[in-house]
Amino acid sequence: MMPRDGGDAGGRSVPAAALYDVVSPAVEQAIVSLVRELASATPAPAHDPFYGLDRLGGPSLRLLDRLTRHGDFRKYVVVLDAGAGIGGAARWLARRYGCRVVALETSPRLVAAGARLSRRVRLAGRVRGVAGSFEAVPARDGVFTQIWSVEALQHASDRRCALAEFFRVLRPGCTLALQELVRRDAETYAPASPVAYGRVAEYVDALAAAGFQHVVHEDVTAERVETSSVVLSARARLERLLAATLPADDAWHDASAARRRLEERIGSDYRVVHFFARRPSI
Repeated sequence: MMPRDGGDAGGRSVPAAALYDVVSPAVEQAIVSLVRELASATPAPAHDPFYGLDRLGGPSLRLLDRLTRHGDFRKYVVVLDAGAGIGGAARWLARRYGCRVVALETSPRLVAAGARLSRRVRLAGRVRGVAGSFEAVPARDGVFTQIWSVEALQHASDRRCALAEFFRVLRPGCTLALQELVRRDAETYAPASPVAYGRVAEYVDALAAAGFQHVVHEDVTAERVETSSVVLSARARLERLLAATLPADDAWHDASAARRRLEERIGSDYRVVHFFARRPSI
């Protein structure tokens, strides 16, 4: 789940909603219609049946694949995807590795949209959407064999509380994998921003405070850019379609423009970092 990040004249963020928050039924229908059209002419990328359109502005599949290196996503594994949006990464995990995924999202509307998309590609049995918060995950202790989250934890109202919850629901001896946008320095964003971009040290400290061990992190900024010509073409076509069909005052337009501004700042003001940590076996 990616934020909509505006900017003032000083280059600081201003309060804004997440891009996924403006996925209306019209946007969902545009995605479905375009996928049908694309499928008649161009095969979808492997394990990516919606041509990347359900990972709105999200990272490349090669980077998601890299995020799985330290964990276990095989068949019979149960993964929590925290901050799943409309379920694009969750469906990719299920198709790529055969695992079962619980897609946690705060918005019941997005959970419902994700469920509809999963049914369209016959993944409803392996990807299950759940509405809930990071700070109160609706699951029993130790139920998940893997937790993963892609650029979503900055939306948590209390990052330390969220990580403590992830620790609670993760099975002892198993792995947490996070991909986050982090600030290069303390001045990158305005304190009033609702999106709590942290710095690497803050994430490392919060993971340790939650009880995680063997915490490692790596900067993967250079690999974030999408390189698939098929996905890039599909996303460009979706933008043109929405620009032509949505009302001029639809929130999507502002959110999409702000999203592009944020992308331009990745590498200068923001970095993309993978964090891996393990819950102790005892």
